[in-house]
Order: sequence, then structure tokens, then C-alpha cells
Amino acid sequence: MPSFLKIQGFVFDTQALKDAYLAVPPAARSSNKGYDEAALEALIRYFADWWPAREESLMAQPEETLESLSGDEKRELYNEFTKRLARNLEEQYSRDIDQEKFEGFLHRITQQPVPKPLGTFFLRWLWRFSKQLHEYDQTLFSGTEQLERSGDSDIDNPDEVGLIPAIHRLPGEYLETKHAQYEGDIKVNQIRFSALERIRQQGLLSEEDLQTFVDEENTKYDTDIMRAFDSFSVLGQLYFDYFRPRVSAYLDDITSALIEEVGIDESTAHVVDFLAPRNILSDDAWFAIYPESRGSKGNAYQLFMGIQWDGVRYGLYVGDELCEDGWQDRVDIETITETDALTLDLLIDKFDEVLPEYYRLNEIQSVDPPERPPEDVVETVTRQLESAKQVVFYGPPGTGKTFEAKRFAEWWVFDQSDGKPRDEQVASVTFHPSFSYEDFIEGLTAEATEDGDVQYQIEDGVLKRVAERAQQAYDQAQESSSASGEFSESGKAPPYVLIIDEINRGNLAQVFGEVITLLEADKRGSFEVSLAHSGKQFSLPPNLYVIGTMNTADQSIALVDTALRRRFRFVDFPPDLDVIWQEYNMEANTPTAAVMQPGAAGSRREQLLGASVEAISELNKRILHAPELGKGKQLGHTYLLGHDSAIDVVDAWRYDILPQLEEYYFGQFDRLQNDLLTETGERLIDWETEQIRSFDGESLYIALCQIARITDPTPLIDASEVVVSDGDGTSVEGQDSWAAGEKTQEAFRERIRSNLDSEAAERVERLLDVGEDLGWVDTGRGDQFPTAQLKTDDIDPGVGVIQLNQDGEIDFRWDWLSGREENSLTPEFIDDAASVFDEIDGYAHTWSPVEDEFESPTLDVATLTDEEMDALVEGLQSFAQQAANQDE
Repeated sequence: MPSFLKIQGFVFDTQALKDAYLAVPPAARSSNKGYDEAALEALIRYFADWWPAREESLMAQPEETLESLSGDEKRELYNEFTKRLARNLEEQYSRDIDQEKFEGFLHRITQQPVPKPLGTFFLRWLWRFSKQLHEYDQTLFSGTEQLERSGDSDIDNPDEVGLIPAIHRLPGEYLETKHAQYEGDIKVNQIRFSALERIRQQGLLSEEDLQTFVDEENTKYDTDIMRAFDSFSVLGQLYFDYFRPRVSAYLDDITSALIEEVGIDESTAHVVDFLAPRNILSDDAWFAIYPESRGSKGNAYQLFMGIQWDGVRYGLYVGDELCEDGWQDRVDIETITETDALTLDLLIDKFDEVLPEYYRLNEIQSVDPPERPPEDVVETVTRQLESAKQVVFYGPPGTGKTFEAKRFAEWWVFDQSDGKPRDEQVASVTFHPSFSYEDFIEGLTAEATEDGDVQYQIEDGVLKRVAERAQQAYDQAQESSSASGEFSESGKAPPYVLIIDEINRGNLAQVFGEVITLLEADKRGSFEVSLAHSGKQFSLPPNLYVIGTMNTADQSIALVDTALRRRFRFVDFPPDLDVIWQEYNMEANTPTAAVMQPGAAGSRREQLLGASVEAISELNKRILHAPELGKGKQLGHTYLLGHDSAIDVVDAWRYDILPQLEEYYFGQFDRLQNDLLTETGERLIDWETEQIRSFDGESLYIALCQIARITDPTPLIDASEVVVSDGDGTSVEGQDSWAAGEKTQEAFRERIRSNLDSEAAERVERLLDVGEDLGWVDTGRGDQFPTAQLKTDDIDPGVGVIQLNQDGEIDFRWDWLSGREENSLTPEFIDDAASVFDEIDGYAHTWSPVEDEFESPTLDVATLTDEEMDALVEGLQSFAQQAANQDE
């Protein structure tokens, strides 16, 4: 039975608060930031059963009271609550606790999803509440005589009394509000009114009294109004309604935590809080998680948990509408009867186990596993990680080290976690020269207090945070194994992976500090060090793994700190140019064929990629033997990946590959020319001014063939051979990169200049420039009819404000922008903000609030006056600014 403490109109259950405080370790003092509105709301939501707003409506939520308070009033309330409740826990329950520790507890319980110990407390509290309801049902009127003898509600052993004394002990504000709720009502609620009036006036109620109230009300009707009720369901409601908001909060947050922790996709929950579907009280509470696509819980296979006084059932269950022959074979339900055995992890593990079957039976696609890396990578990296716990991927720039580290980590934790892993199992950090021990392990942060002093707090670094999560998972795996009586190796715990990108760019000895000792595999979980700032003991769990990446263009592995080198395994990632032809769907069988065999290549892009592969292969041979370069500075294959057009390949050389080579030689262009690019002449680099030229595809193709020593390459496909539309439905021949497959902004500009007169083309290009200023220009994918959208993140990254067509038409996209979840633009906002275009002759949009539809206008740049063109540009800028401001 609860113990009440009233503070400024809020009534707290200090018994529940004490139990939760013992179950949930407080946040470290370093993370205690003092007043936090989220902590205030959590305190009331989880441990208060009465607050002023409930006097107006019994179902009012805590925030309805807090909404009426100012910021200072909330802060004062928080300080009063934490001070009084901390003192109460110390005095009433003899707990060593102060206000700061209590605030640390509050900060911990604000986490979402709820911390697992808090979820376990919720479950056990609900189970005890179910048992209490069952006991009251069995001993409905017991304790009344004891209450009568005592003369008041201060009973020495409240847990031994029955329902009537328990109702009498509830706060007077609640009883008064409940009494007013039933006053003037009829049937069962009238019986409750009479019973509550007797309890309030005399402090007791006999079975004979209740029967008298029932008989008096029954005489008013032709049918028995109690046919669906018994004495407990009539009187129990008086008790249950006081606790109902907290019961609902516990159940709702448990289901939310399970959905997130298990990673249950596209599902919702149906929750019953001890009130059966007909609003009749019982000792049974339950929830069913089911796919939204099934429409209802009755038509779905469910992830189910039911709490009854004698046990908790949980697992895979079946909806009522699917209970055809053999349905029992598809049910997978377990039952526990010991309160201490009930934990949130127990439910998580069971739901994880049955999740694939839940997806299969509900005919929805399960979560696709991450992409599996190549088999040689899987085999090599897995073996090295299991042996040494950490590896470094090393190699030249552009060999896919970071990509492969992330791909492997995501696949491996999925494969090793018996189902969908938690997002928190893979973390990444990038080292740089200023990255420090404080960033990686722990550091001191200074904060100004309200009185102007400076307070120093310990703040955890990335390794410490990941290690704590991994340690919790490891401990839980060991506890589960112990509970089941099975032996568990460390590998049974789900793996956690920390990816350290550019690991060699940090001062490794300084960043790792004393923790470097803990990296050794035989010291995991069995060796501790004292941390520099907090002085706390720290260890690394056996299920934490580290993958580093190292660019050997910056530093040889021979120069890596020796202590670190012997704790890592090093996996070489050399250039692999064969990947290029494996990645793309090429017409030519090989890069050589794309350049040497007439008609083998299907596009200019393919020819340029073939020449690039051959040239880089030759350049890497030269780099390998060049003074002061060597293997670590070869060119990686990723420079040639992800290019959809010939222009993309040209840009890769112009802005990525050649600057990288220039950096290798520290601006010594004579050496660059003599060692690597002697055959290219002036096509790529102006050697006199020492500047990379703005070359085109033709010049690049010739230069690459010269580097690769291909003396008679097939000429680069001429874009002039492509037949294109002129925008009027006729066909013309002419140079056109877009139709050749180069769907770029430059290709769009080229099409505009060939389709429109000079004035109209200049106007379209002016709008393209505006698009670059506002955000970016996204070119369409039509083969013969190019389009370009002006987009900005301030509005919607998926839909442009306007679309430009090759014929000079401007399509406004109000109908597309309106109502998308990806932006916050309401139809009302668009209707108002788009008025900036009203001064343009021919512009008019309509919006029908009834049908919630826009009719968006179209303009032709050729018909606009200079003033209207200026108004269009200014209107686009104004609309984008208004959209950005409304989100601030």
C-alpha cells in the first residue's frame, strides 16, 4: 500500500519512489545539471498520483498543471520537490541520500527509452498492484472493523486491511473530486456515490450497506443493473481511479521501450490498464504490440504481455480473429510466477527471439540484414578481431578503408546479435591532431553556477561511453547464462564496435593514456586502471572491439606508437582497380576493351573510366618506385566510383586525383611532371604557372591514354551523334551532353542555350544561379526532356520550390510541397507566403481549404518583363527566407 507525501498540492507515493530509487542507479554527479523540466515532469508522471489539475478532470495529465506555471515557478517547485523528497527518503526509509543524489536519479529516469532498471521497476510495481487488487477482491470488506476501532485512518499495518480502509486512506482532494463526479449520476455510479459518501462520513462500509444501495437503485429499473458487476468491480473503481494515470504511464512507457529496444518495425500497441474492454475492473492488465498494417490487434499475431495476480505471461500470441484450427501451434508464450524474475530484459530477449516469426506470420518483411562484405574481408577481419580485439585497416587514400570498416561493423554486430542489433552497438569517431584524452576517455568541464562560481564536472569521452554500454550488455548476458544454468563465453554477449577513423592523425600515446594497457585481449574484463581525472577504476569488457583506419599517405605504420602497434592487428587495403568494372554495368568486357575496341564501350563515361583505370594502374607503378613516395601513396580505386556521367569522371581528375598528386610533391611541379605525368604535355597542367587546367573530356581522355601508353585508342564517342528533342516535338541533331547520359547542371545549361534564344536562356541561367545561392540545383533524369529543380534544406530537400524545363517554362511546386511530412509548410503558410509573386502578370495560384488542394501556376520566361523577372528572383529569395524563419 502506498505511503503518501503531499507537497504544494502534489501527492507522491514515497514507497514507490524509494523502490525505484533503489532499483535505478542515479546518474553520475558529473551529469547532474540541476533543474531540468524533463526531470520535473518525469518525477510527477512516475511517482505522483494527485496534482491540482485533477480537481478539474480526473484524467488530467501532469503537464496540464505545469502549463499554467512560469519558468521560475517550475524551478521553485522542482527545488522544493527534490529537497523534501530526498529528506523523506532519508528519514522515513533510512537511506543515505541527499538532494544532489536524488537529482541524479531524476536525470537518469528522463532517458528515452526508459532505462532498463526503471522499466523493470514499472513491471514489478504493476504486478504487485495486480496482486493487491486480487487481495482486495478476496477480502473486500475485511479491515473495516479494525478501522472503526482505531477511530481514524492511521492504521498501524495498512497492508493488512481491506479495500474500504484503503479507499478511506486516499487523499481527501481525490475523494471529494470523485464524490462530485458521481453526484447526480444513475445506476452503478449512483451506487458508488452512496458508498463513497458513507466511507467519507463514517470511515467504513459494510456488505449490508452496499446491498442496501444496490437494492434502492435497482427498484428504479426493470432490469438488474448489477448483472455485469460484482461488489469488487463497483467499489474497486473508487480505489483504482486514483492510480490510473500512473498505471497508464507505466504501461505506455514499457511498450514504447520494448518497441524501440527490440527494433519492432511499423508496429503499434494496444494497452489495457486493469479495466476490461467494458470498463469493468479486474486484476488483469496487458498489452499487445501488432503491425499497423493489420488494422487491429484481433487480426494480427501479437507480441503480448499479460499481468495477473498469479503470474506474468509474455511472448507471441494470436488475435481473436485468427483463432482457427491449429492456432495454438503458432503461440509461443512463457509464464513466470516469481516477482524477482520479472525484468524488462526478460521481455526484450523473448520478443527478440520470436520477432522473425512475428514478421512471418503477419506477412510483413523482416528487417533486411546489412550488406555482407566480401568473403575475404569477413574471414580475415573476424579472425583478427576475435584474436586481438582490435584491428587497423591501412592503405593509400581512396581504397575504401572507412567504407569497409563501417560495412563490416554493421554486418558483424547484426550477425553476432541473434537478430536486429541496437543502433548503439556501432559508434564512430575521427582522430585529428587536437583530439585529446579528454575527448576520448574523460575530461573536466567548467560550468557557471547560479551564484557566479565555477563548478567543474567530469564528462565522459567516446570510448568510456561505448565501454559502459558494452559492459551492460556483457553483464546482462552473463546474468542470463547464470539464471539458465548454462556456461557463457564472452563471445555470447553482443559485440560493440568503435570505429576510429584516421587513427594515426591523433597523438596516440596522449589520447589513450593509461587505458592503452586495457586493449590487450587477455586483460579485457580482468584488469582495471585508475582514470586520470575522476580517479575511478575503469576496464574494457571482452565484447568491445575497435576498428581503426589509417591513411598511409600521411604516415607509415612503422611510425605508429610501438605500444599501440603490438595491441592492434594491421590489415592491408591496397588499390583494387578491378572493383570499378565489377561495380558498374559496363558494355565493354574490360577497361582495355573500352579504350581499344571500336564500339565496345556504350558511352563517353565508360571510355573515360576505362582510360582512368589503365592510367591509374600505370601511375601506381610509377608511385611505387618514385623517390619519397612508395606503396603508401598509391591512388585508390574509390576515386573512380560513384560517377554517373563523363563530366563526373573529368571532375574526379580535376578536383580529386590531380590535387592529391600535387600534395604528394609539396608543390614541386617539376618533379610531378618528370616522375608521373611526363607524357601529358600541357593538357592537364600548365607547368609554367603551376596550375591544374580546366580541361574537358577530350583532353583528359587523350592524356590518360598517353599515361597508360595506349598508342591507338578508339576516339571518344562524339556527343553530336545523339538525336535530341528541341522542346517542340521535333528532332534536331547537335552537340548534347544530356542525351549522352551526362544528367548534370552543365548539361542542362547546354540544352537551354541550344533550345532558347539568348535572352530566355540567360533568364533561366539566372534562376539556376539563384538556386545555387538558396541551396542547390537538382537536375531531372529524363533522357530527352531535361528539367532542374531549385531546392533548399530550409524548405524541403526532396521537392524544389520551382521546376525549370528545357523549353523555358517555370512550374511552381506548391501542390507537391503542401502536406509533406518532410517539411513543415502548411497550405495556409504557402497561400500567404506565395503572395510575393502576385505582382507577376500571369501568376495565380488557388488553394481550396475544403478539398485541401493547390492548383500551381506555370510561367514562361520568354513572356516576363525585366521587372517581372526581378520580382520572380526576389520572390524566391523572400519565400525561402520566410520558410526558414518559421522553423526558428
